[in-house]
Amino acid sequence: MMLKMYFSGTESVRRFDTAALYQALNQQRAARDMTWSEVSKEIGVNASTLQRTKLGGRMEVDGMIAMVDWLGEVPETFIRETPC
Repeated sequence: MMLKMYFSGTESVRRFDTAALYQALNQQRAARDMTWSEVSKEIGVNASTLQRTKLGGRMEVDGMIAMVDWLGEVPETFIRETPC
């Protein structure tokens, strides 16, 4: 998802940072001494969804929300603003 924003005459784009989400998932997984298979089952998403997150691929909203919920975060935590 891309949303163009204008601040003080400069244009920027807000994007969901899948790499940051994957990093947070991996940190939580390691802290809880879980396998990716266990994480997948606990979150309720396919392992392929987690793999796409690792690769920075497009995400389905329901899977992304489930992952963010599992972390105890809100989606805005993973939104980054970058210049166009």
